[in-house]
Amino acid sequence: MARTRRTRRTGQLSDSSMILNEPTTGGRFRPSRRRVDAEAEAAWIHRSTQLAVDYGMLPPRAGRPIRFAVPPQTPNTNQDYDQNYDHDQNNSIEDHSVYQPAIAHARYHWLERYAAQRQQRSDEWQMLVNQATSTYLHCQQSSHNWTNLKFPMEAVPYDCTCAPDTVHWRSVDLIGLLQRHVAFQIPFCKCTPDVIRLLHFGFLASSAKKPRTAFSVPLVQLHHDVWQASSISTGSFIKGLSKFLDARHARPIIVDQGLQYNNNQKWARRCPRCFGPNDHEHKANLAEPDFIVAMDGNYQQRHYAHASKDTPSDDQYPPIFLQPSEVNSSTTLCKETEVHVAGIEDPCAASHKVADDSRDATTWEKCDDSGLFGVSCRHDVPLLYANVYKTGEKLYYPISILKQIFSDYPQSKIGILYDIGCQLETHINKQNFFPDKQSSLTYGTSVFHAYVHKWLCQVKYNPRLNKWWGLSDGEGLERLWSFLSSLVSSLRVSTRPHRLNAIHARSQYYGEGLNETAAEWLHNKLLTAKKTITDSGKGLRKLHQLPILNNTEGRNYTNEFFQQQWDDEQAYHLGTNRLFQEKQEKELGRLLRLEDQLESEWSAASLNVAEAIARARVVSSLTAEIEEQRRKVGNVMHLLNLTEPEKDQLLKIWHTKTELRQKFLALIEEKRPLTRVCRPGEQSTLGTSMQHKLLDALRKRAKQLHNVLNEYVKRVEEFAAEFPDRAHPIIIDYNSLMRIDSDDAFWNDGLFTNQNEPWAVDHNTQKGIWLLASLNRGLEEER
Repeated sequence: MARTRRTRRTGQLSDSSMILNEPTTGGRFRPSRRRVDAEAEAAWIHRSTQLAVDYGMLPPRAGRPIRFAVPPQTPNTNQDYDQNYDHDQNNSIEDHSVYQPAIAHARYHWLERYAAQRQQRSDEWQMLVNQATSTYLHCQQSSHNWTNLKFPMEAVPYDCTCAPDTVHWRSVDLIGLLQRHVAFQIPFCKCTPDVIRLLHFGFLASSAKKPRTAFSVPLVQLHHDVWQASSISTGSFIKGLSKFLDARHARPIIVDQGLQYNNNQKWARRCPRCFGPNDHEHKANLAEPDFIVAMDGNYQQRHYAHASKDTPSDDQYPPIFLQPSEVNSSTTLCKETEVHVAGIEDPCAASHKVADDSRDATTWEKCDDSGLFGVSCRHDVPLLYANVYKTGEKLYYPISILKQIFSDYPQSKIGILYDIGCQLETHINKQNFFPDKQSSLTYGTSVFHAYVHKWLCQVKYNPRLNKWWGLSDGEGLERLWSFLSSLVSSLRVSTRPHRLNAIHARSQYYGEGLNETAAEWLHNKLLTAKKTITDSGKGLRKLHQLPILNNTEGRNYTNEFFQQQWDDEQAYHLGTNRLFQEKQEKELGRLLRLEDQLESEWSAASLNVAEAIARARVVSSLTAEIEEQRRKVGNVMHLLNLTEPEKDQLLKIWHTKTELRQKFLALIEEKRPLTRVCRPGEQSTLGTSMQHKLLDALRKRAKQLHNVLNEYVKRVEEFAAEFPDRAHPIIIDYNSLMRIDSDDAFWNDGLFTNQNEPWAVDHNTQKGIWLLASLNRGLEEER
């Protein structure tokens, strides 16, 4: 019999399609099946198990054994990643469509079992309802509504007919209103249900059979009354209660007053992962930042001047705030050096309203404290605030914060993610702030604000395209502002010290919560990094099968080719003063478009003598402007071997595409309030009326975008028909346009300046550059 059992078990492992009810062939035992390859069998079992876990058919099991050796990773991220990440093919998600019938069948039975378990628990509670109700009322009367006994040390008297040797003591975690009792010993017996026995001790059981946790009756009563008044969720209530009970412990007092932390230890307490000990940490490159911080302003957290007239002194500012004297010193320094940045035009700054302080007189006149300027680490923990006083987003706020960080970490390299990081670097360099620290600063833009930056700016500052940023998005403060949004209305009319202390307390609570869940945060980041590596590697391998465009040697795409193209693109954009030249070229395109528009309108209308004279004057003036603009542009585009008609057509397309991007970004910006309504964790004051107004505005924006898109497509089609041998911009329809991101390669204008470069004209090369950058960022995040 033992041999029979062993034979059957082997058959189940080697092939899942066993033949049931097969007629016997005369022999007692069937011949053994041919064993399949051991690694293929193990891989099949691993895939099947993981599939069952993904669909809830099996519980997750941590620490699954790795069945195949993984090739070691090399520190050089510019090597061919096919060699280092071929194992991603084994870990990639396969097509599950063939399993759908089995998955649906298993899912149905899993739900059926789950429903049966829920019904069983409901029946167990239903059997105890009458007895629990009578016991509750009896204990409530005996204890004067749970007030005259010291639960759980004392209990309402109860009768027990069990023999002493049948009474057993079991540990139960008891959560009360003012204290917790971990593993408190409660006597249980067979004559009285556990739920009833716990009621005599003043606690409500969490389950009908063998409860391991119970909540005091006064606590449940308090939650019910608070819930009726404020609709607070049970999870939030328990979270706040736990925080309250933790605060009653003596440890916070010892930490705050007894240890006498120095400044570095205070930073480390805010975020141990960034500022704690760095033993055994090895940087891939000496230029890599030691820590990454995100900066942003919040101008919802304002304070009305009429609400209170008090002026907090420096010592009244909470620890998380910079003192006014520290901000004032930076204010004076910035004003003294403003002459060095006079006349600097930053096109990206105009896209951010808070960077343009022209609205101060109307926006802030009723406020004394007009907002906050904050900094958080890459783990989203709030580190420091500067109180914005009667102004908008000024340069001296980030300067003050950087001075504070450098005073405590003078040798550290800092990566800064800021909505207008490009402008911050320009002003710091021009005004010669931190002269001996400028090489220690690396600048980037927040990921979700990168779309308002021109492509020339993204080449240098987009954290998804440049090294050392990992998958940091710079949007941690946006999540913090959402968390603090519930304070906005009340703090606008509070006293100024109360506003500062309330923001400090909530920020401290927020940061402690992030530190307590640091393991989960890091685990999620690791999963995201692994998925990024897998997806990017998969996309790169597909491109590696394709030949390079216009390559006479027939070579395929490689990661080295993509890296070289990205280096060439960066060198072109950053090595020359392209901003001024592109501005002149686009202006010529605008004039040529205006010429076409006037000719189209005048050709459709009959003119009298006066109108004809006026038309002649306009044409003469416009022609003179066009010739003058041609002189400013010069012969740069002739380097592309373009004729005059080809150059004019491309310039008109270029300016049309520029206007198309402006309309596209305007529509995206208009939709943001609706997006915030649908995004979990954020609040909005949009009512029905405001939503209707917003939808009307979106329709107008969409109509304008349609018109410009139609003109763009028409001009590109005419160019392709007239010059079929020339590379032309991508033709795109409205639905496809609304699906792409604002930093998609479609917005790359390299075609208009570098028609002989693959990074400018080849879509596969542009896609490969993005995938390689994504792979590198995933590797940095995983490391």
